[in-house]
Amino acid sequence: MYEFYSIILLMTILNLFILSLLVHENGRLAPRHKRSFYKTYIIIILAAIMEWIGIIMNGAPAWTRYIHSLVKVLDYTLTPAIAYFFIVSVDHDVIVKKYMGILEIIDIIFIIVSLPFGWVFYIDQGNVYHHGPFYIIYSVIYVLMITMLIIGFLHYGRKFASSNKKSLFAITSFALAGIIFQETSGDFMRTGYLGLAMASSLLFIHYEEFCQQEMDEEGKEKSVLLEKDALTGLYSRYAYNEQLKKHREPPLSKTLCALLIDINGLKKVNDTLGHEKGDELIKETANAIKIAASIHGKVYRTGGDEFVVILDLTSYTIKEFIKVMKKEFSVYRQNTDDALDIHVAVGYAKAVDYPNFTLEQLIEVADKEMYKDKARFYRDYHIDRRHN
Repeated sequence: MYEFYSIILLMTILNLFILSLLVHENGRLAPRHKRSFYKTYIIIILAAIMEWIGIIMNGAPAWTRYIHSLVKVLDYTLTPAIAYFFIVSVDHDVIVKKYMGILEIIDIIFIIVSLPFGWVFYIDQGNVYHHGPFYIIYSVIYVLMITMLIIGFLHYGRKFASSNKKSLFAITSFALAGIIFQETSGDFMRTGYLGLAMASSLLFIHYEEFCQQEMDEEGKEKSVLLEKDALTGLYSRYAYNEQLKKHREPPLSKTLCALLIDINGLKKVNDTLGHEKGDELIKETANAIKIAASIHGKVYRTGGDEFVVILDLTSYTIKEFIKVMKKEFSVYRQNTDDALDIHVAVGYAKAVDYPNFTLEQLIEVADKEMYKDKARFYRDYHIDRRHN
């Protein structure tokens, strides 16, 4: 039996050593997290070695009795500590961390104080280990640590989808099964630390998956931040440039239409009413354009008061777009206390009229048309553009 258990111990240590190498080689883990994993594996290895030595020393020469006692003290203090380091390795901010630490301190004090009296365990004259009359107290502490470990994993599991939670609970159950098999089979099935070592490997894989999910989510958030304009919520200049890249080569869809829209008189609003009012005007204009585009297109804010709209004219017309947009301008005019009108210059170009154009070329045509419309506005209203 000893030879078999020695092989089990060796396989446990090798498993955790290889796992430590995987942690070391992982470039995504922060040094703090790596140290947590290392500590967990060291504690498991030390506790397993102490248990192995304790079994080997049963019935050893009498002069080793005190060494045997020291080994069992380390065994009884390190084993509950595994639960603490297990949960901390994946979640430093777990709510039960503090209580598990307190329980571990209580366990250490209780084991040391009870040693002279044999309350938890004692070594008889034949140097054979036995449970003491208050071994149940140690068992309760151990069960409480395992219970808090499960609670900690439940808290940790809240960060995952239900499928990820199932695998997390399966890993926990696997580790518990190894401990239960050992505790209920006497000295013939030493599966506890092998189960913990294998569970550590599975937990590391699970944690890797969590890290990947976090990176994916961060990537999505950054992408949203890049693609969305902070002031208006429309698509940003970055998103607009990405759209141009997608349409570098003709032909474009025949139903595609590009519009350039620019606010007239924004400078005057900024100069007379302040930039805060100017920002409000930009946001209200953006909202009107977005409503007008609706499901028929995308709207990009490409500059301070300049917007690009890519419309699909399959079931929509430029006339309808402008009508809805101006209706929204009128709603804003009625609801504002400053009696502000929104005037915009609009230029557009349809892909069907320019079959060999890229999107960028089509937008250049719309840009020229927009400036013609802006010039007409300032001419009709006799406004000096240099001051507006």
